[in-house]
Amino acid sequence: MRVRELIVLGIGLGLALGVWVWFESQSRAEELRPDVAAVDPAGPDAAGSAQGAVPAPQAEASSVEHAPAAVKIAPITRAGDREQTNAGRTTGMVCGDIQLAVSVLNKITSMTVLVEEVRSAFAEKGFHRPHLFRVPIKLGVGTPTFKVADIPFSEYPYAVSVYVPGLNGSKRTVTIDATNPVVDDIVLVVSPGAPFTLLVRDQDAAPYAGLEVSMQPVGDPLGRQASRGTTDNFGSIVFEDVLAGDYQIAASLNGQPVGDAQLVKVQPGQGNFHPKIQGQGHAMTIPRGVPLQLQVNDGGGYGVADAKVTATALDRIKLTQVTAMTNAGGRAEFSHLAPGTWHFVVEKEKFDRRDLQVTIKAGQQPAFRDLQLRRLSW
Repeated sequence: MRVRELIVLGIGLGLALGVWVWFESQSRAEELRPDVAAVDPAGPDAAGSAQGAVPAPQAEASSVEHAPAAVKIAPITRAGDREQTNAGRTTGMVCGDIQLAVSVLNKITSMTVLVEEVRSAFAEKGFHRPHLFRVPIKLGVGTPTFKVADIPFSEYPYAVSVYVPGLNGSKRTVTIDATNPVVDDIVLVVSPGAPFTLLVRDQDAAPYAGLEVSMQPVGDPLGRQASRGTTDNFGSIVFEDVLAGDYQIAASLNGQPVGDAQLVKVQPGQGNFHPKIQGQGHAMTIPRGVPLQLQVNDGGGYGVADAKVTATALDRIKLTQVTAMTNAGGRAEFSHLAPGTWHFVVEKEKFDRRDLQVTIKAGQQPAFRDLQLRRLSW
Protein backbone atom coordinates (compact mmCIF):
# COMPACT_ATOMS: atom_id res chain seq x y z
CA MET A 1 0.00 0.00 0.00
CA ARG A 2 1.32 3.36 -0.89
CA VAL A 3 2.19 6.05 1.58
CA ARG A 4 -0.39 8.40 0.14
CA GLU A 5 -3.18 5.83 0.62
CA LEU A 6 -2.08 5.24 4.22
CA ILE A 7 -2.32 8.98 4.98
CA VAL A 8 -5.82 9.20 3.51
CA LEU A 9 -6.91 6.15 5.47
CA GLY A 10 -5.58 7.61 8.72
CA ILE A 11 -7.38 10.89 8.18
CA GLY A 12 -10.64 9.05 7.53
CA LEU A 13 -10.30 6.94 10.68
CA GLY A 14 -9.59 10.11 12.73
CA LEU A 15 -12.70 11.87 11.45
CA ALA A 16 -14.85 8.84 12.17
CA LEU A 17 -13.49 8.61 15.72
CA GLY A 18 -14.20 12.31 16.33
CA VAL A 19 -17.83 11.98 15.14
CA TRP A 20 -18.37 8.98 17.42
CA VAL A 21 -16.97 10.83 20.46
CA TRP A 22 -19.27 13.80 19.78
CA PHE A 23 -22.39 11.61 19.57
CA GLU A 24 -21.44 9.81 22.78
CA SER A 25 -21.00 13.11 24.68
CA GLN A 26 -24.41 14.35 23.50
CA SER A 27 -26.09 11.13 24.65
CA ARG A 28 -24.38 11.38 28.01
CA ALA A 29 -25.54 14.99 28.46
CA GLU A 30 -29.17 14.03 27.72
CA GLU A 31 -29.03 11.33 30.42
CA LEU A 32 -27.57 13.72 33.03
CA ARG A 33 -29.87 16.70 32.22
CA PRO A 34 -32.58 17.15 34.96
CA ASP A 35 -36.24 17.48 34.11
CA VAL A 36 -37.32 20.97 33.10
CA ALA A 37 -40.12 20.95 35.69
CA ALA A 38 -37.60 20.18 38.47
CA VAL A 39 -35.64 23.42 37.90
CA ASP A 40 -38.56 25.63 36.99
CA PRO A 41 -38.12 28.67 39.23
CA ALA A 42 -41.87 29.26 39.31
CA GLY A 43 -42.48 25.92 41.05
CA PRO A 44 -45.16 23.36 40.29
CA ASP A 45 -47.90 25.99 40.14
CA ALA A 46 -46.21 27.67 37.16
CA ALA A 47 -47.52 24.93 34.84
CA GLY A 48 -51.10 25.59 35.99
CA SER A 49 -53.50 23.09 34.56
CA ALA A 50 -51.42 22.47 31.49
CA GLN A 51 -51.94 19.01 30.22
CA GLY A 52 -49.09 16.61 29.91
CA ALA A 53 -46.98 18.25 32.60
CA VAL A 54 -44.67 15.71 34.19
CA PRO A 55 -44.18 16.20 37.95
CA ALA A 56 -40.59 16.59 39.12
CA PRO A 57 -39.15 13.48 40.73
CA GLN A 58 -38.56 13.62 44.48
CA ALA A 59 -34.92 14.06 45.46
CA GLU A 60 -33.49 11.10 47.24
CA ALA A 61 -31.99 11.50 50.70
CA SER A 62 -28.34 12.45 50.60
CA SER A 63 -25.62 12.36 53.22
CA VAL A 64 -23.97 15.50 51.74
CA GLU A 65 -24.46 18.56 53.97
CA HIS A 66 -25.98 21.57 52.25
CA ALA A 67 -24.11 24.91 52.15
CA PRO A 68 -25.24 27.38 54.83
CA ALA A 69 -27.75 29.99 53.84
CA ALA A 70 -26.42 33.41 52.77
CA VAL A 71 -25.92 35.87 55.61
CA LYS A 72 -28.31 38.78 55.54
CA ILE A 73 -26.62 42.17 54.96
CA ALA A 74 -27.80 44.84 57.36
CA PRO A 75 -29.30 47.94 55.78
CA ILE A 76 -27.20 51.10 55.53
CA THR A 77 -27.15 53.01 58.79
CA ARG A 78 -29.16 56.17 58.62
CA ALA A 79 -28.40 59.46 60.37
CA GLY A 80 -31.13 58.80 62.90
CA ASP A 81 -29.61 55.41 63.73
CA ARG A 82 -26.20 57.02 64.29
CA GLU A 83 -27.70 59.59 66.62
CA GLN A 84 -29.41 56.83 68.56
CA THR A 85 -26.15 54.85 68.75
CA ASN A 86 -24.17 57.89 69.95
CA ALA A 87 -26.92 59.11 72.27
CA GLY A 88 -24.87 58.29 75.37
CA ARG A 89 -21.61 59.86 74.14
CA THR A 90 -20.42 63.31 75.18
CA THR A 91 -16.91 63.28 73.70
CA GLY A 92 -15.40 62.57 70.31
CA MET A 93 -12.07 61.89 68.64
CA VAL A 94 -9.92 63.09 65.75
CA CYS A 95 -7.13 61.18 64.07
CA GLY A 96 -5.15 61.27 60.84
CA ASP A 97 -1.76 61.48 59.15
CA ILE A 98 0.94 64.12 58.86
CA GLN A 99 2.64 64.51 55.48
CA LEU A 100 6.25 65.70 55.54
CA ALA A 101 8.04 67.50 52.73
CA VAL A 102 11.37 66.04 51.67
CA SER A 103 13.25 69.23 52.53
CA VAL A 104 12.08 69.30 56.17
CA LEU A 105 13.10 65.82 57.27
CA ASN A 106 16.40 66.97 58.76
CA LYS A 107 14.89 70.14 60.30
CA ILE A 108 12.27 68.58 62.56
CA THR A 109 13.18 68.75 66.25
CA SER A 110 9.71 68.25 67.72
CA MET A 111 6.14 67.96 66.51
CA THR A 112 2.88 68.77 68.29
CA VAL A 113 -0.75 68.46 67.20
CA LEU A 114 -3.11 71.07 68.61
CA VAL A 115 -6.90 70.78 68.77
CA GLU A 116 -8.50 74.08 69.81
CA GLU A 117 -12.14 75.08 70.08
CA VAL A 118 -12.77 78.02 67.78
CA ARG A 119 -14.66 80.43 70.00
CA SER A 120 -14.06 83.39 72.28
CA ALA A 121 -13.71 82.88 76.01
CA PHE A 122 -16.65 85.29 76.41
CA ALA A 123 -18.87 83.68 73.75
CA GLU A 124 -21.12 82.38 76.49
CA LYS A 125 -22.30 83.96 79.73
CA GLY A 126 -19.31 84.50 81.95
CA PHE A 127 -15.74 83.43 81.21
CA HIS A 128 -15.20 79.95 79.77
CA ARG A 129 -11.82 79.13 78.33
CA PRO A 130 -12.02 77.29 74.98
CA HIS A 131 -11.00 73.63 75.02
CA LEU A 132 -7.40 73.09 73.98
CA PHE A 133 -5.53 69.80 73.52
CA ARG A 134 -1.78 69.47 72.87
CA VAL A 135 -0.53 66.04 71.81
CA PRO A 136 3.21 65.48 71.16
CA ILE A 137 3.96 63.27 68.17
CA LYS A 138 6.64 60.60 68.37
CA LEU A 139 9.15 60.80 65.55
CA GLY A 140 10.10 57.56 63.82
CA VAL A 141 10.18 55.74 60.52
CA GLY A 142 7.26 56.27 58.18
CA THR A 143 4.43 58.78 58.04
CA PRO A 144 3.58 60.22 61.48
CA THR A 145 0.04 59.63 62.72
CA PHE A 146 -1.94 61.21 65.53
CA LYS A 147 -5.00 60.50 67.64
CA VAL A 148 -6.70 62.91 70.04
CA ALA A 149 -9.54 61.44 72.13
CA ASP A 150 -12.00 62.68 74.77
CA ILE A 151 -12.82 65.90 72.92
CA PRO A 152 -16.03 67.36 74.37
CA PHE A 153 -18.92 67.87 71.98
CA SER A 154 -19.38 71.52 71.05
CA GLU A 155 -21.60 73.67 68.88
CA TYR A 156 -18.43 75.49 67.81
CA PRO A 157 -15.90 73.98 65.40
CA TYR A 158 -12.44 72.72 66.37
CA ALA A 159 -9.22 73.77 64.63
CA VAL A 160 -6.76 70.88 64.20
CA SER A 161 -3.21 72.00 63.39
CA VAL A 162 0.37 70.75 63.57
CA TYR A 163 3.20 72.85 65.02
CA VAL A 164 6.88 72.30 64.23
CA PRO A 165 9.40 74.99 65.31
CA GLY A 166 10.82 76.82 62.30
CA LEU A 167 8.47 75.16 59.78
CA ASN A 168 5.00 75.64 58.34
CA GLY A 169 2.14 73.55 59.71
CA SER A 170 -1.27 73.30 58.06
CA LYS A 171 -4.64 73.58 59.76
CA ARG A 172 -8.06 72.01 59.29
CA THR A 173 -11.42 72.89 60.87
CA VAL A 174 -13.76 70.06 61.90
CA THR A 175 -17.02 69.58 63.81
CA ILE A 176 -17.20 67.30 66.86
CA ASP A 177 -20.75 66.65 68.07
CA ALA A 178 -23.26 63.83 68.54
CA THR A 179 -23.78 63.54 64.78
CA ASN A 180 -20.04 63.52 63.94
CA PRO A 181 -18.23 62.15 67.00
CA VAL A 182 -15.24 60.79 65.08
CA VAL A 183 -13.23 62.47 62.33
CA ASP A 184 -10.58 60.08 61.02
CA ASP A 185 -9.68 61.49 57.59
CA ILE A 186 -7.54 64.47 58.62
CA VAL A 187 -4.32 65.05 56.65
CA LEU A 188 -1.95 67.75 57.96
CA VAL A 189 1.10 68.96 56.05
CA VAL A 190 4.48 70.19 57.31
CA SER A 191 6.30 72.29 54.71
CA PRO A 192 9.42 74.49 54.68
CA GLY A 193 9.71 78.26 54.64
CA ALA A 194 10.23 79.97 51.29
CA PRO A 195 12.84 82.48 50.08
CA PHE A 196 11.25 85.90 49.76
CA THR A 197 12.71 88.56 47.43
CA LEU A 198 11.87 92.23 47.83
CA LEU A 199 12.48 94.79 45.06
CA VAL A 200 12.40 98.48 46.00
CA ARG A 201 11.99 101.13 43.29
CA ASP A 202 11.57 104.91 43.36
CA GLN A 203 9.00 106.97 41.46
CA ASP A 204 11.12 106.71 38.31
CA ALA A 205 11.39 102.88 38.57
CA ALA A 206 15.09 103.22 39.46
CA PRO A 207 16.60 100.87 42.10
CA TYR A 208 16.50 102.23 45.63
CA ALA A 209 19.76 101.16 47.32
CA GLY A 210 20.76 101.43 50.95
CA LEU A 211 17.29 101.13 52.44
CA GLU A 212 16.85 99.25 55.70
CA VAL A 213 13.87 96.92 55.31
CA SER A 214 12.08 94.87 57.97
CA MET A 215 9.41 92.17 57.65
CA GLN A 216 7.35 91.99 60.84
CA PRO A 217 4.89 89.07 61.26
CA VAL A 218 1.24 90.04 61.75
CA GLY A 219 -1.44 87.77 63.26
CA ASP A 220 -1.43 83.97 63.12
CA PRO A 221 0.44 81.71 63.08
CA LEU A 222 2.40 82.75 66.13
CA GLY A 223 6.08 81.99 66.69
CA ARG A 224 7.39 83.47 63.43
CA GLN A 225 10.56 85.55 63.43
CA ALA A 226 10.99 89.04 61.99
CA SER A 227 13.45 89.52 59.11
CA ARG A 228 15.69 92.55 58.49
CA GLY A 229 18.17 93.57 55.82
CA THR A 230 19.48 96.34 53.54
CA THR A 231 18.79 96.67 49.82
CA ASP A 232 21.78 96.25 47.49
CA ASN A 233 22.75 98.32 44.44
CA PHE A 234 19.92 96.72 42.48
CA GLY A 235 17.38 97.73 45.12
CA SER A 236 16.77 94.11 46.08
CA ILE A 237 17.02 92.05 49.23
CA VAL A 238 16.45 88.32 49.79
CA PHE A 239 15.07 86.94 53.04
CA GLU A 240 15.80 83.24 53.41
CA ASP A 241 13.36 80.73 54.85
CA VAL A 242 10.33 82.95 55.53
CA LEU A 243 7.38 81.12 57.09
CA ALA A 244 3.87 81.48 55.70
CA GLY A 245 1.56 84.23 56.93
CA ASP A 246 1.00 87.98 56.79
CA TYR A 247 3.91 90.40 57.17
CA GLN A 248 4.20 94.16 57.38
CA ILE A 249 7.08 95.54 55.31
CA ALA A 250 8.56 98.85 56.46
CA ALA A 251 11.57 100.73 55.07
CA SER A 252 13.82 103.27 56.78
CA LEU A 253 16.86 105.36 55.91
CA ASN A 254 19.39 106.20 58.63
CA GLY A 255 16.88 105.10 61.23
CA GLN A 256 14.04 107.28 59.88
CA PRO A 257 10.92 105.72 58.26
CA VAL A 258 10.65 106.06 54.50
CA GLY A 259 7.38 105.65 52.64
CA ASP A 260 4.30 103.80 53.88
CA ALA A 261 4.36 100.30 55.35
CA GLN A 262 2.83 97.57 53.19
CA LEU A 263 1.16 94.27 54.06
CA VAL A 264 2.13 91.13 52.11
CA LYS A 265 1.16 87.47 52.36
CA VAL A 266 3.77 84.70 52.16
CA GLN A 267 2.64 81.26 51.00
CA PRO A 268 4.09 77.93 52.24
CA GLY A 269 7.14 76.63 50.39
CA GLN A 270 6.25 74.17 47.62
CA GLY A 271 8.84 71.47 48.29
CA ASN A 272 6.70 68.44 49.12
CA PHE A 273 8.28 66.09 46.61
CA HIS A 274 11.54 67.82 45.75
CA PRO A 275 14.26 69.50 47.83
CA LYS A 276 14.02 72.67 45.71
CA ILE A 277 11.63 75.26 47.18
CA GLN A 278 9.72 77.74 45.06
CA GLY A 279 10.64 81.34 45.94
CA GLN A 280 8.30 84.30 46.18
CA GLY A 281 8.67 88.06 45.89
CA HIS A 282 7.15 91.51 46.13
CA ALA A 283 7.91 94.88 44.53
CA MET A 284 7.28 98.13 46.36
CA THR A 285 7.65 101.74 45.21
CA ILE A 286 9.01 104.37 47.60
CA PRO A 287 9.30 107.90 46.18
CA ARG A 288 12.65 109.56 46.78
CA GLY A 289 12.50 112.47 49.18
CA VAL A 290 14.63 115.54 49.80
CA PRO A 291 17.31 115.65 52.54
CA LEU A 292 17.00 118.48 55.03
CA GLN A 293 19.43 119.76 57.69
CA LEU A 294 18.31 121.90 60.59
CA GLN A 295 20.87 123.91 62.58
CA VAL A 296 19.74 124.70 66.14
CA ASN A 297 21.67 127.43 68.02
CA ASP A 298 21.22 129.26 71.30
CA GLY A 299 21.22 133.02 71.76
CA GLY A 300 25.02 133.16 71.69
CA GLY A 301 25.27 131.35 68.36
CA TYR A 302 26.44 128.06 69.85
CA GLY A 303 24.89 124.78 68.74
CA VAL A 304 22.36 123.18 71.09
CA ALA A 305 23.05 119.46 71.48
CA ASP A 306 20.46 116.75 72.22
CA ALA A 307 17.47 118.82 71.17
CA LYS A 308 14.51 116.79 69.90
CA VAL A 309 13.20 117.75 66.46
CA THR A 310 9.83 116.32 65.33
CA ALA A 311 8.71 116.74 61.71
CA THR A 312 5.00 116.19 60.95
CA ALA A 313 3.49 116.08 57.44
CA LEU A 314 0.52 118.46 57.16
CA ASP A 315 -0.91 117.36 53.81
CA ARG A 316 -1.59 113.68 54.57
CA ILE A 317 -4.63 111.98 56.03
CA LYS A 318 -2.45 109.40 57.77
CA LEU A 319 -0.32 110.77 60.58
CA THR A 320 3.30 110.83 59.40
CA GLN A 321 6.03 111.91 61.82
CA VAL A 322 9.82 111.75 61.69
CA THR A 323 12.05 112.54 64.64
CA ALA A 324 15.74 113.37 64.96
CA MET A 325 18.16 114.55 67.67
CA THR A 326 20.71 117.32 67.25
CA ASN A 327 24.36 116.29 67.45
CA ALA A 328 27.10 117.94 69.48
CA GLY A 329 27.18 120.82 66.99
CA GLY A 330 23.42 121.37 67.17
CA ARG A 331 22.59 119.88 63.75
CA ALA A 332 19.66 117.54 63.03
CA GLU A 333 19.49 115.66 59.73
CA PHE A 334 16.44 114.28 57.93
CA SER A 335 17.54 111.91 55.16
CA HIS A 336 14.20 111.61 53.39
CA LEU A 337 11.33 114.07 53.43
CA ALA A 338 8.60 113.48 50.87
CA PRO A 339 7.39 116.48 48.87
CA GLY A 340 4.78 118.46 50.78
CA THR A 341 4.42 120.74 53.77
CA TRP A 342 6.18 119.80 57.02
CA HIS A 343 5.83 121.29 60.48
CA PHE A 344 8.95 121.12 62.70
CA VAL A 345 8.90 121.34 66.49
CA VAL A 346 12.20 121.80 68.39
CA GLU A 347 12.20 121.02 72.11
CA LYS A 348 14.75 120.78 74.89
CA GLU A 349 14.62 121.07 78.62
CA LYS A 350 15.37 124.61 79.94
CA PHE A 351 14.80 126.02 76.45
CA ASP A 352 11.74 127.63 74.91
CA ARG A 353 9.90 125.58 72.26
CA ARG A 354 10.21 126.67 68.63
CA ASP A 355 8.05 125.84 65.60
CA LEU A 356 9.01 125.97 61.94
CA GLN A 357 7.09 125.19 58.74
CA VAL A 358 8.91 124.09 55.58
CA THR A 359 7.57 123.23 52.11
CA ILE A 360 9.45 120.52 50.22
CA LYS A 361 9.18 120.39 46.42
CA ALA A 362 9.87 117.33 44.28
CA GLY A 363 13.33 117.32 42.75
CA GLN A 364 14.66 120.27 44.71
CA GLN A 365 18.17 120.44 46.14
CA PRO A 366 18.84 119.41 49.76
CA ALA A 367 17.32 121.97 52.12
CA PHE A 368 19.01 123.76 55.02
CA ARG A 369 17.38 125.78 57.81
CA ASP A 370 18.62 127.71 60.86
CA LEU A 371 16.69 127.94 64.10
CA GLN A 372 17.44 129.69 67.36
CA LEU A 373 16.35 128.44 70.76
CA ARG A 374 15.95 130.89 73.62
CA ARG A 375 17.10 129.74 77.05
CA LEU A 376 14.54 130.10 79.79
CA SER A 377 15.45 132.58 82.50
CA TRP A 378 14.13 130.67 85.50
